[in-house]
Amino acid sequence: MYVILAEKDSQALDYYRSLANVKQVNEKEAKMKGYLQLRTPDYFGGQTAIITWAKGHLTELKDPGEYDEKWEKWSLDTLPIIPETFEYKTTTSSKSAIKQFKTVKYWLEKADTIVWAGDIDREGSYISYSICLLAGVWGKSDKTFKSLWIDDLAPKVIRKGFKNLQDIDYRYNQALEAQARAYSDWLLGMNGSRLLTLTLQQRLGLPKLDSQRDGKIAVGRIISPTLFFVYQREKEIDSFVPRTYYELVAQFDHENGSYIGKYIPADITYSKGERKGEKWKGDCDTKEQWEKLIQNPKFIGDTSKGLITTHEVELKESRAPRLMSLSDIQKLMDKRLGMEPVAVLDVIQELYEKDKVVTYPRTSSEHISTERYELLKDSTSQMVNFLGLSDEVLSIPENPDGFFVNNKKAAVHAALTPTEIFPTQEVFNGWSKAKQMIYTEILKRSLAMFLPKYQYEQTTIITSVGAGRFKTVGKVPKHQGWKILWNTQGKDKKEEEELIPVHKGDTVIPHLNTVEKQTVKPTPYTLGKLLEAMEYAGRHFKDDELRQIMKETQGLGTEATRAPSIDKLKNYNWITLKKGKVYLTTLGRLICQSIEGEKLLCDAQTTALWEQSLRKISTKENTQERFIGNIKRYLGENNPDNNLFVNLTKWINSTDYGSYNEWLASLRQNQSGEVGTCPKCGAPVKYLKNVAKCENGLLSKEDREKGVEPNCDFFLPLSIAGKKISSKQVESLLAKGKTSLIKGFKKKDKKSTFDAHLILNKDYSVSFEFEKQKKR
Repeated sequence: MYVILAEKDSQALDYYRSLANVKQVNEKEAKMKGYLQLRTPDYFGGQTAIITWAKGHLTELKDPGEYDEKWEKWSLDTLPIIPETFEYKTTTSSKSAIKQFKTVKYWLEKADTIVWAGDIDREGSYISYSICLLAGVWGKSDKTFKSLWIDDLAPKVIRKGFKNLQDIDYRYNQALEAQARAYSDWLLGMNGSRLLTLTLQQRLGLPKLDSQRDGKIAVGRIISPTLFFVYQREKEIDSFVPRTYYELVAQFDHENGSYIGKYIPADITYSKGERKGEKWKGDCDTKEQWEKLIQNPKFIGDTSKGLITTHEVELKESRAPRLMSLSDIQKLMDKRLGMEPVAVLDVIQELYEKDKVVTYPRTSSEHISTERYELLKDSTSQMVNFLGLSDEVLSIPENPDGFFVNNKKAAVHAALTPTEIFPTQEVFNGWSKAKQMIYTEILKRSLAMFLPKYQYEQTTIITSVGAGRFKTVGKVPKHQGWKILWNTQGKDKKEEEELIPVHKGDTVIPHLNTVEKQTVKPTPYTLGKLLEAMEYAGRHFKDDELRQIMKETQGLGTEATRAPSIDKLKNYNWITLKKGKVYLTTLGRLICQSIEGEKLLCDAQTTALWEQSLRKISTKENTQERFIGNIKRYLGENNPDNNLFVNLTKWINSTDYGSYNEWLASLRQNQSGEVGTCPKCGAPVKYLKNVAKCENGLLSKEDREKGVEPNCDFFLPLSIAGKKISSKQVESLLAKGKTSLIKGFKKKDKKSTFDAHLILNKDYSVSFEFEKQKKR
């Protein structure tokens, strides 16, 4: 018997419909049972096949306290936490997940052949592997394991994939890499989070910090360096000092008109100062410096006339842009709609799973296989018709262009492309604007490689003035080609400029001018730019080997984890968004200053080496044991002097947190729950769950049961006319007797709302005060 292990129920249902060749399935019944049964002579040698599924991760690594009771409580005394052997348990996220695991385990135990049919990435393989481990079927001699490897849920592709099931070797190596990543992330997270949280609480005298994680500060291989990107950018902005500089341009008068040329810097290298060793870029700090250079015959000298020494006119062409990876579309949607990366992924996941109109979304590739290219080529007429164009725009090349098609680079994941299924106009019109835009962009990028190249005429003029040379470039479009898909027929002033007719050897009259410019202040990250910083992390490294490592590992995180990592930072209250820009919160900045001295937590270079070691596990150039051994050593195992605990503790204890005094004082007050003084007896008023109450009115459960009368009965309800009253508003009410204008109180009909101030009356009751209507 075959058992097909899908990653989720929707995937399993698609497999069943395609293999059974039916359109309708009783989904409710299937989901209740947790599996589907199939028998057809066309597949699995006519044997019975059970299609069952995970719900994402059905398993997870055990918590520290499940290995040893002493690790249950957060304490510096019990660190480091290093289990002898990692163990799995059924995920505790939901009862349905526990029930589904039992169903999956039952069928896996009965199977002769088990097919891993989840997503075709490391995580998908790891999900299947960890389930098989916990179910106790991995490694059993009576079980054969196979892999389904498809990136498209169209029926035709599913059927072909099941006809050509692959050996499990590649998937297994993927799973080992992902498992090592899970182990190391667990070790760093459990130890680093406790160390940072408890050391900061100890150092700052706080019971907890408001990280929206019950005061716990998470430490992670990806989230910590990503947060540090924002910190570094803010430091660059804070320390930025604008520099004014001057460049040299010339207007040349010719008998046919005039044109502008920019000075080509002489080949000079700075011999001293901050820029020592750098090549001169043609900039001067003052106009006077330029005047001296202009008069110097080694630079320019004679400015009375100019001579056109080069006049070239070339017909050039450019290819269509590369095919899209997940990061590409996420960055584009951030730029166009200010859409968050996680939201973009959710939409593409829906296009893939529900609508089946695009290929597998979590891809970092910009290439496709020859097979996928042929499928797209067969769909070109449908694509142009969908966009309202005619087949006349097509120019299908005789052979695939290696710029787009590369079997080796598309072997694991291929670029995002449309499938053979196209939405009807009615379905498309029912989609959200964002969904329409995402699908259309993926379709256009794929279609563009079947359109002619964009052609333009480029004119280059080099004009000599004395010893100096000036360059002028003009571009004129000749054939829109693929650009017609984006309706860019209008001229781009930056790119397209038609020049006057001139010839080599013509003389011109030069008018030299210095142009004042300023260095540009760095700007805060947008979500798209932060995603890009993660993707291209390390491209600025001076070390060629490290730069290559980051290029090969494709930066921080993966296509699947980058957006969720940024989302975590937002949910933890470490970053905030204002008008589309990313800023650190006070807590986020404090965390960055606290980890600044520990490279692994904040340095992309160190993370690059970590990621490289992980990648080598799937290629058998490294082993899990060796990699995890290094992590354990970093956590102090057989290394008492130079480890995370020693280094981070030393750094935090030497860091000056003076600038946070006011913020910390406010936090302490909030954590004590005090919001002011009782107007009735003068004792502190505590902000509780449902009321703000005088401390003298608080009674223990025992006193209440005895019928003890409180010393003060002052209290304020925290929900008035359907509106939650904040601690700040209570503070204002107690201090001033009145709040600022509060919007959104509900009227008695529960449908309409009104705005009002709250005022504290002499009898300590609360009433509304309305804004006076301004006379018109």
